[in-house]
Amino acid sequence: MSNTGHQPRSESPLHYGLTSQVTENAQSSLVIQEIHQGCHLTLRGDSGDTQFGHAVLQVTGVTLPTKPGTYRRSGNTSIYWLGPNEWLVTATSDALSLGSALRQELKGHVAVVDVSGGQTQVNLSGEQVDTLLQKASVYDFGSWAEASDQDGRCTQTTFASASALVAQNADGSIDLIIRRSFSDYIMQWLLDAVKDTGFKSQV
Repeated sequence: MSNTGHQPRSESPLHYGLTSQVTENAQSSLVIQEIHQGCHLTLRGDSGDTQFGHAVLQVTGVTLPTKPGTYRRSGNTSIYWLGPNEWLVTATSDALSLGSALRQELKGHVAVVDVSGGQTQVNLSGEQVDTLLQKASVYDFGSWAEASDQDGRCTQTTFASASALVAQNADGSIDLIIRRSFSDYIMQWLLDAVKDTGFKSQV
């Protein structure tokens, strides 16, 4: 077999849905954008250990969230609360480098696992977002508006019968962190949900 000199092309999980299915429509207020965070790490440790929290802050620049259903963000790095002793760290930095730095600084019974290859992140913005959330999940997202703390709000719930981590941004947009294996299904669900008005894509 001859070598044509072509390099393998890496494509995002939602590449075809966002490029070939986009429907620019004057009625549409929904914007779908895949967020290319190259680093997704699950982190486990003792939230009550001040040295653990300090080490995470030193490495990531983000204060570890300890309240259920919250996340913290600094720049392009976010840490989401998944459970009393579990978090998800996302960043644009290299997963291997960030993971190694965390393992070097963290002491005791801790775990850092690279799950970057199995997840992707999607941002939804526009006036249709609230309606979409109501269609997609039984979770009461309206309760987020009542939050009085300064942390961002997030929850692990169902989205269109798949599982997702849903987070609310300061600008009112929503981030979905989903498994790559669900990406095609969720993209098709979104296309069907806005088939009358269409959507706009930012690749």
